[in-house]
Order: sequence, then C-alpha cells, then structure tokens
Amino acid sequence: MKKQLHLLVLVIFLGQVNLLVAQVNEVLKFDYLRPYEYKQSKGNMVAKAFLSNTNGKDYSKIVFENGDMVKIEKEGDKSWVWLPVMGEPENIQIIAKRKNNNRTQLFTPLVTSDWGYFEEGTFHIISSSHQDIAWMDTPQACRHDRINEIIGPALDIMKTDESYHFGMEQALNLKEFVEEHPERKQEVIERYKEGRFTWGATYNQPYEGMQMGEQLIREMYFGKLWIEKNFDGVQENTAYNTDVPGRTLQFPQILAKSGTENLFVSRMREGFYDWHSPDGSSVLTYTPGNYGWAAMFYKIFDDDAIEALRKIQNRVKMWSDYYREHNLPPHFAIVISNDASGPVDYGEVVKEWNQIRKTSKVKIPELRHSTVPGFLENIKAGNPQFEQLDGDRPNIWAYIHGPGHHKAITASRESGRMLPSAEIFNTVDALLKSSFDDYPENRLSKAFEESIYPDHGWGGLNGHITDSIFRDKLEFAANEANEMFETSINSIAKKIGTKRDDAIVVFNDLSWERNGIASTILPNEAQKYYVVDETGAVVPSQPSVSNPRELQFYANNVPSLGYKTYYVRKGRKTVKTNAEVAPNVLSNTYYTLHLGEGGITYLFDHVLGKEILNTTRFSGGDVLSMGYDGNGAGEFTQMTEPNMADYDKLSNHDSPWKMTEHGAVFTEYMNKAKFKHAEVVQKIRVYHQEKKIDFYVDLLNWDGTHNREFRFAVPLDMENARVKYEVPLAIAEVGKTEMKQAPRGWAWGGTYDQKPETIHPREVLNFISAETDDVAVTMATDVALADWIDPTREAVDYTVLQGILLASHKSCHAEGNWYHQTGDHHFKFSISSHAPSEKESYQFGTGSNHTLRTVFTPSKNGTTMLPETYSFFNVSDPMVRISTVKKSEEGSDVIMRLVEMEGKDKSPTIGLSQSFQKLIHTNLIEKEKNQLEGNGKKFKVNVGNNAIETYKLVFPIRQ
Repeated sequence: MKKQLHLLVLVIFLGQVNLLVAQVNEVLKFDYLRPYEYKQSKGNMVAKAFLSNTNGKDYSKIVFENGDMVKIEKEGDKSWVWLPVMGEPENIQIIAKRKNNNRTQLFTPLVTSDWGYFEEGTFHIISSSHQDIAWMDTPQACRHDRINEIIGPALDIMKTDESYHFGMEQALNLKEFVEEHPERKQEVIERYKEGRFTWGATYNQPYEGMQMGEQLIREMYFGKLWIEKNFDGVQENTAYNTDVPGRTLQFPQILAKSGTENLFVSRMREGFYDWHSPDGSSVLTYTPGNYGWAAMFYKIFDDDAIEALRKIQNRVKMWSDYYREHNLPPHFAIVISNDASGPVDYGEVVKEWNQIRKTSKVKIPELRHSTVPGFLENIKAGNPQFEQLDGDRPNIWAYIHGPGHHKAITASRESGRMLPSAEIFNTVDALLKSSFDDYPENRLSKAFEESIYPDHGWGGLNGHITDSIFRDKLEFAANEANEMFETSINSIAKKIGTKRDDAIVVFNDLSWERNGIASTILPNEAQKYYVVDETGAVVPSQPSVSNPRELQFYANNVPSLGYKTYYVRKGRKTVKTNAEVAPNVLSNTYYTLHLGEGGITYLFDHVLGKEILNTTRFSGGDVLSMGYDGNGAGEFTQMTEPNMADYDKLSNHDSPWKMTEHGAVFTEYMNKAKFKHAEVVQKIRVYHQEKKIDFYVDLLNWDGTHNREFRFAVPLDMENARVKYEVPLAIAEVGKTEMKQAPRGWAWGGTYDQKPETIHPREVLNFISAETDDVAVTMATDVALADWIDPTREAVDYTVLQGILLASHKSCHAEGNWYHQTGDHHFKFSISSHAPSEKESYQFGTGSNHTLRTVFTPSKNGTTMLPETYSFFNVSDPMVRISTVKKSEEGSDVIMRLVEMEGKDKSPTIGLSQSFQKLIHTNLIEKEKNQLEGNGKKFKVNVGNNAIETYKLVFPIRQ
C-alpha cells in the first residue's frame, strides 16, 4: 500500500514538474484592454494589459532591460500590468513568487520606435467616396444619396471641424449637388479655395477606350473647364479614374494639355508614376494599390489613436526603402474610400494621435486630414524621382460595355463620330453666314454631355434601369448629332452654284480626300436614272434592291471636309466593270473569291498577287457561337475567355448562297442559317470600284440565353503578324505600345500579375489590322471589342481577326441584372488587303464608319457663293487629322484641333476656305498659350509625334 502511495505522489509531482516546464517554455501573453486604456508614467505612455494564458497570481512584477520595474497586480479574476506603448523590442524578466519559476522573454511594444523614413513625416487621411453614376442602385437613387448622405454631410462636418477634408472624384457630382442646392454654391467655393473639399477634373469616370477621341477630350470640357467657369475660377488639377483596371494610350496627354497635373487610379501596385503618352507629355499618377483597402480591411481609424499607430506602422515599414530610393518626401496617404461611402469624421483620432506625438519621447509622424491634390503637392516638393511609365493598360473589364450592351455602345460610337462632324459643318455654315447666331451651341453641348454620361457603372443593383437610362442618353446624342449634321449640310448646299437640276452634293466629313459609295433618294424609281460628275462623265451607279427610289453610286476624289457635286440624268448608262460573277464565285480587278459554308472559302488579291485567307478552320466572315461565363467586370485579375459549351459556327451549316444585288458599284450575296438560339443572316458585298469587301451579320430573334457569346471571324494567311488597332486619338500595336510591367495591385481574386501585352480581346475604335513585311489586312469594325487569337480548342497559330458581337452575361453585382439583349442585332465589318501602311489602315477603317452624306437638290441654283466642288479645311499631311472645328467656348472665334496619328514629327500646312486674322495656340480646353505667326487662308504648324494640338483662329465674323 505504501509503495502504491509513493508511486501516486511521484506521478503527481512529475505532472506538476512537467506543467511548470511547459509553462516556463510558453511565451507569457499580454492582452490589452480595448479600447486601450493608457496613461503617462515616468515620462512614458503605458497601456493596461492582463496576463491571459497563465496563472497570473504566480507572478509579481516585470523588470525591463533598463532596470524599470512594473508590478503585476491582482484585480478581480485577472492579473493586470501597465506596459510601455512605444519603444524598442527588448528582453524582459518576469519575476515569479517562486524564484525558480522566473522567466525571460522578448517584449515588443504595441508601437515600436522604428518609424524608418517617416519618423518626422506626415500621414494624410484622405477621405473620399468612390462613385459610379449608378451601382448601388439606380442613377436617381444614387444621386439622392450623393447629395443628401455624402456631399451635404461632408460640408456640414467642415462647419464644425476646420481640419476636416473630403473629396469627390468627378465634376458630375458637383453639378448634381449645386443643381439641388444652389444656395450652398458659395459654401462649396469657399471650401474649394481652402483646399478642404476637392472634386475630380473629369466629368465622370468612364471606360477610356470606349469613347471616341473628342468624347474623351470632352471629359475635360465638362469637368475642369466647367468647374473653372462656374466656381470662381477654381483650378482643379487632379483627375480620378479609380475603379477601372485599364488606361488608354493618350489619356495622360489629354490631362496634361488640359492643365491637369495628377491622376489618381487604383488596381495597380502602390506607388508614384510619371505616366507618359507617346508625345512625351505626362501626369503624376498615384495609386494606393486598391482604393478600398484602408476602409474595408485594415479599418485603421475605427478604434483609437494607439490602434491607428499600430496598424499604420505595420503598413508603412515596407515603404521606407521605396521612398528613399525615389527621393520622396516622407508623406504617406491612407485613402479612406469605398463605393458610395459617406464621410466619417476621424477628428478625435487625429487629435489623440497628435497629442501622443507631442508628449512622446519617440519621434512619430504627424497625422492630418488631407485630399489627393494636397497630398500630391507635398509629394512633389523637393526633387522626387518618380517611376517612369509609358504605354497603355488594356482594359480587362471591356466585356461589360460593348458585348454586354451592343445597341447602347453602337449609339455611343455613332454619337462620338458624328458630333464632331456636326460641329465642323455647323462652324462652316456660321463662317459662310459671317455669324454664329444660328450655331447650335447649347444643343451641341447637351448632346456631347449626354454622349459621355454613361460611366463604368453598367448594371449593378436595378441595373436594367441604369442600362436603359444610359442607352437612352446615347441614342439621344446620336440622333441629335445626325440631325444637326444634316441641318448644316442642307444649309451649305443652298449656297452651292449648280449648273443644272437634280444635283447630288456629296459631303465628306473627314480631313482627307475620299472615295466611296454614296446614295440618294430620288422622287421616282432609281432604275430610270444614272449619275454624272460636274464634267458630264458617267459615274458607276446602281439602284438599290431594298428601296426602289434609292440610287447608289461611286463618288471619287471628294475633298477633305468638303463636298463634290454630281448630277442625276434620266435613262440608263452603264460603266463597264471588270467583274465576272456567279452565285458562289466572283472575280474583279481586285479579288477572286469563292463562297462556301460560313463565308469566303478562298480569297486571292490580284494587286498583291497573294492569297489572303487561311480557311482550314474558319471561313472568311464566319460567325462563332460559344459559351461565356464571365461577368464583364469585377474582382478578377484576367479577362474571362469564352469556352466551348455548345460551340457552333456558321461554316458547320449547309446553306446555299444567293446573289441578291449586282451592278457597276458592287455585287452582294446572302445566305441564312439557323443556330440554336438565333437565326444568322450573312451578307457579303464585294465592291468593283475600290478594294473593299463588306460583311453584314444579322442575329435575328436572339432569345437571350444566358452565358453565350457570338464572334465574327476573318482567318488570315499570316503567322507572327503585327497587330495594330485604333484607340482614342492614336494607333496601338500589340506587344509594343502597352506598359511593359504587370500592373500588380490587387483584386478580390488576387494580384494583377498578367503582362498587358498578353491581354485580349481589346477595346478598339474603327479598325484592327494584321500585317507582315509584305502584306496587311485591315478590318473595319463597328463593335467595341476585337481579337486576333483563335479562341477555340486546339487554336490555330495563324492570325484570326475577330469582332466580339455580343455576350449574354450577368452584372458582377450580386443582385445585378443579366445582359441578355434579346431581339435582333445588326453588325457590319469591312476588310481590305494592301501593302503595310498605317495610313491605309487608318483611313480605310475610319472611312468605312463615316458614310459619305448627300443632299439632293432638284432645282439648279444660280448663286456663285460656292463652287461645285470645294474643301473648307484640309491638311497637307493626311495622317494629321482635324479632330474638330468648333465655335470657341468664349466669344465667336474658331477652335481647330489637330491629332498626329502616325507617330512622327510633322509640320503640316492647313488650308482654309476663308482668310483668318490671327492664330493662337491654346491648351486642350482652349486656354491661350501664345500667338503664332500667320494669317490668310493657310498656316503651318509643328505637330509632334502623336501630339494633340489645339488652335484658335480669329475670323472677321460678326460678334
């Protein structure tokens, strides 16, 4: 029995020894009272904590390396101790009541004394609110919240806290607010001038590559210029495009030449970049990595100053080397922004932080409220060496707008093309009248504003309403543009001296001489008439099959931004064409082509002596139906590719070709095929007077089946081709014009680590082309997204130019709508093969989407004001485009904008139809820079490679 008792005692004793050894080997843990309770003790700040993972009553005190000692005191069921808040990590001795239980371990204060590069710096709290026009709800609901839950309350906080700052990202929000509260306009101006309430320099935050060039420029007219004109001359120098992971090539130039110095973006590695456009102009671009991190994750200021100190220190330690390397002043931003987030006043935390800073023996940075412009002004002080960045970042959210909203974006492109044309010819009309009295200034302004109203917030909660409003505004702008253009050319036509009755005046709205098809509606059947030019030479023409009164003809050498007069005569005279046609084969001066399943199965270029297509997988003009389970935009790091679910293509269907039209101008063929969810009607039009083939694709009775995608494909007999395409105000090239590094930054789905050169498909404007050293093929497109890589399984190596027609995917908002797009859709593409030439590609692609417009004049006009053929404005170099000619924003002068499209320094001569008196170089939004030499009907200027230059011309016109 005694032996058993001895064994029991030994087991208990060994158990206690093992427990003590385990306790001694375990780090003693201190849990701090929250919110922190702290006080000053012997010149140091100490915070109250308790021993959480051991029996605190076994310990009596803690001794620090410098000899300081603090007691461990019993209070309730816990053992408490006051520990230093700041200092260096150090070994401490924890004294136990039993000497052999003493322990030593490393103690790290809540906040170390190591602030690195920032110990005498400043931390900027940048409170802001990221705004889509509509994402959290409809545009009207979001507008109400912006005004009443965000902007108004932010101004109210500023009344009671003079240190508070806030920022909104776009001028549209300011416009909404002062429309609702005009009585607070002066208050806004005062806060503006104090630098406490700032607004973005752009109208809104669009998909930059979705807009045509002048539309993107008008972001600055309705942003920065509008603010200056309406808010006591305030100069807003910072633009925001916070959300979209995409930057277009010329946006830095647009900003810089509008007097905007800074750009705030996110979804990119945190840092400071000197971001250049091809012409060399640049803006300081700042990104915090992602705009929501401080608010959503770290919640830096949600507690008290000590917790803020602790969290910020962990964040900024990694940035000391970056700041030191780039010689940046020690200013660091904490961006407090989220989608539709309202103002939060961190005034108490700021006061507490700075009071701790004042009393602490440790050097810690100052904390203050700030704005992005204020923060960046501090960053630019001294001699900072910003990271150099060139090139664009293709938009990986591009599926959301073009393929997801085909009809709306078609209207957007139409308005983007035609509004500048309406401006130009209304300006011409005003100059001819020597008065701007009839110039539709307000109407043009309204249409331009509506044309850029849709931003990056397609879909969202109640997105069907948002998308409908966006589409309505775009269609309104397109209709207005066309009406104003037609009004102007009809007015001009009345001033043209015509030699006989039945004149057709063909107008060219582009700044180079053009050839192409034109048409007019006659009072009688078109087949009874033919067309001659002003010399009486017969012009190739043919009546339309779809409209018996429409006469189509081939107009050539129509002057730049001008017109040429033709005449209709009774009878039928034909022009001989070198064309042999049959229901499925055609040969003319330019091409021999064979038609088979899905489109063109053989295409030979007689001029180049080359076969153009490789039709082993697809026919030329094939239509592909695929699966697509992406959501267009969202927290993904790579664009979602289509898949092979229910894959089908037009060339799988046996459908006979039918020749539907034939004449001296063109021959047209048609076939039809029934896909699972729509009928596909394919028309191919081959021109006999120019080297051009049109493709018309109609998707009829599309049923809106979810997660489907349609593509148009042209397979080329090319490998390793150079792919080029039009972007706003420039021509981009795959693998050459993109930024070279992966953007980094983060999304919910990870890091943006894909090299931009590998991103496809791409946002395109009028064309995409592929070229080798001896041949090029240009595809003019009226859709917003194009590709060049075979998307199917076992993809081919050769180039396949594609237009993405539509995709029936869902909004990435959890409660968002489907972009089903039921009904009929109509698409048009044109191709031409030629020697490698950006000029050929650009002019072909642009001209294909700018129809030659006509005015029919039944009775001759004896006026001598204008001749039968005339150019109002022309440029000696056809690759320097006149982007617009418009009435100046102030006064009755004329603004002309030039864009160099070839990437070369130029010194073009500009020809005018009337004499000007004075020439002034301005910035992009018409602020005068300097007067240039010149007067009369010509002037010569220097336009750098890819430069956008704006000039004011003073004419002798009635004011």
